[in-house]
Amino acid sequence: MANPVIRSVTATPSTLQPGQTAQVVIDAYDPDARTVTVTGKVTDVAGHVATATTTLTVGDPLKFELTTTDPAVTIVADPAAPGRFSVRV
Repeated sequence: MANPVIRSVTATPSTLQPGQTAQVVIDAYDPDARTVTVTGKVTDVAGHVATATTTLTVGDPLKFELTTTDPAVTIVADPAAPGRFSVRV
């Protein structure tokens, strides 16, 4: 299995004053991931058929962490968006 790949780590804004907060996003992926296409089919009593297709990604779950050694900095992970953090200085 290959190591995860980090495409980028970005902070917005990248310059802060004391007491301000930035959003930091880690963009990463699992290079071992693969895609699977699945198709749903519905047929009514008259024989009319409707289909729809979607793609699923199958890969290892990634754990995102953002750390600092500065005790004055607070980092909070966004539970709704893995890889997104709020950083307060």
